[in-house]
Amino acid sequence: MVLGEKKRRQWERFREKLGIDNAGKIQRARLCREYWPENCRQTMKTADELLSHTFLFQLPWDMEQTQEPVHFPEGIDWGHIAGEDPEFAYQMNRHRYWICLGQAYGLTGDERYAREFVAQLSHWLEKEPQDGEDARLTWRTLEAGLRADYWVRAMALFADSPAVTDEVAGRFLDGLESHGRWLFENPAAGFSRKSNWGIMEYAGLYLLGLILENEAYTEKACRYLRDGLHIQVMDDGMHWEMSPMYHNEVLMACLEVLRLAAIWGDFPFSGEEKGIIEKMARVTLALKTPSGCQPMTGDSDDTDVRDLLSQAALILGDGRLKAGGFPRLDYESIWLFGPEGAKAYQEIKAEPLTPGLTFLPDSGQAVMRSGWGEEDSWLYFVNGPLGGGHGHQDKLHMGLWLEGEEVLQDSGRHTYKDSPLRYRLKSAKAHNVPMLWGKEYAKSKDTWTYEALPQCFPNRVNRQGEYLFLEGLHGGYAPQGITVQRRIVAVSFDLFAVCDTFLGSMPEEIIQSFHFGEGIRLARTGDGVEGRGRKCRFAVKSFAKGEIASQELGTFPISRHYNQLGERASLRVRGKGARTLTTFLIRRQGDMDVSILPEPVVNAVSGQALKAEEAEGYMAVCGKEKIGLVFLHSEAGNARDYNGIGGICGLGRTMACRLSQNPGRMTVLQW
Repeated sequence: MVLGEKKRRQWERFREKLGIDNAGKIQRARLCREYWPENCRQTMKTADELLSHTFLFQLPWDMEQTQEPVHFPEGIDWGHIAGEDPEFAYQMNRHRYWICLGQAYGLTGDERYAREFVAQLSHWLEKEPQDGEDARLTWRTLEAGLRADYWVRAMALFADSPAVTDEVAGRFLDGLESHGRWLFENPAAGFSRKSNWGIMEYAGLYLLGLILENEAYTEKACRYLRDGLHIQVMDDGMHWEMSPMYHNEVLMACLEVLRLAAIWGDFPFSGEEKGIIEKMARVTLALKTPSGCQPMTGDSDDTDVRDLLSQAALILGDGRLKAGGFPRLDYESIWLFGPEGAKAYQEIKAEPLTPGLTFLPDSGQAVMRSGWGEEDSWLYFVNGPLGGGHGHQDKLHMGLWLEGEEVLQDSGRHTYKDSPLRYRLKSAKAHNVPMLWGKEYAKSKDTWTYEALPQCFPNRVNRQGEYLFLEGLHGGYAPQGITVQRRIVAVSFDLFAVCDTFLGSMPEEIIQSFHFGEGIRLARTGDGVEGRGRKCRFAVKSFAKGEIASQELGTFPISRHYNQLGERASLRVRGKGARTLTTFLIRRQGDMDVSILPEPVVNAVSGQALKAEEAEGYMAVCGKEKIGLVFLHSEAGNARDYNGIGGICGLGRTMACRLSQNPGRMTVLQW
């Protein structure tokens, strides 16, 4: 096949702009072997499996990973559904793994990987036309957008291989044109404007417009990408669908547009829109756990985000993002940017990151951290909108790490199939939240939608010295005449008090659920629970209306990655005939004694003790330290205004003090 003039020009321009010659591959391979040997091993494993037509999706950013390999000895079936889950077919038809074939070619120079890429590309183009019987599985617009990018990244590594003949190049360009027409005609443009799909679709169309010299493609792609950023990203930088993983997928697509725009000398975004992308990257940084991963809230996996932060730092020239990423340019970015990119990354000065509080008011998220290292502590709170189909019933959820050890964790997602497990992992009881006994506050209608979308109310955040106060409310139980209020008081990272109040009608029974990391073991001790991890120890004690509450130990599923399932310890706190449940988690230092003692809340003017339904007081004894806490269940006033414990008083609804230091007054955290 002889390439026509137009295709010849497109192919030569492709090789000029994106192709990586043999010297470039050798340089990239050397850097990757030196700094990222484990990634090299995973690349080679994936590529070698592909040589035998074995598919196992376990690359870090595979959106729907698999845990069991699927082998096609008689030829690849691109419409194959594994385990009755169409997500296998969707993931398979994104072709992300073809980049591994290209990287393996770069690491070894072995033409087998080039021949396999050409064979699979040709086979797919032959077997999966857009109007084919499997098109509903292989030609979703999401896959088309992602596939365009992944095909181009892979072909950039094979462009100088003898296996890529003029015939193959022509077939490749024809395939890109088919994708361009389909994405340009996108029949669900309204959905795309508000969905994470849209950003990924139109990022692909933008790339195709550049390669195919089609201004209509690039113009439409830029228009929809700009609209998508303004429509989908909250003012605090979080993607509206409330899933860190899909937030990061959208961020990756935007960064890819910026990378390609720089190569072509194009300017797809205004300064304002580039600022939105920078905000998104800052959110990824702010939410990062001590292990370097994104939180598992919503439909999110336990995925390391440091490679994404490294790439964002390089593209945006941001020293704060570099400080949250890797010291060296990440593996995938080395293949994209080469030794020049690696050098430019080293020249970016990492800006020191300070510990403390980050509050994202629009998405209702707050993070408190002791530092940015792997051995630091991290407290997470979310009480935001449910988001789209990827949102879970996680209003008032909290996560916790102590000294680099995961203590409280979300349950993950595991599957998108319409199955009992899907609903169980999306439910409120799968999260560290308060509930009415046996009642979900937003019952699932199907795997993607809910019967109701209860509102959350604006959160309150107050940090004063060593004290942190968080408050959130939601109206999920409004049909029962109840509003749920959660107040969290943290004293450094040594004591956490979680006070849940059910306002309105008297509930029959209320519960709190706490789900722990797999490394935590729980055991009963006296009237509480002892927790032990690899190195952390803590005590947990619970009260209902000031009296000892029932604590039930059990287990609950956890899914760190799609199709992966495990078990971990859980704790359920129950209270009958009460509006409040208050649970304390106190970190033990060595063998020090820890106890929680209820204390009457006394009005300093009248000398009268308030009733338990009016206020609760507690004294936490941690070795030689005594910490006092007061929770009023109404406003301060009506001769119930100047209250305290141990003779230390204040005028607030939520107050704390160190009784062992003889303070003159309470620190008011909530007036």
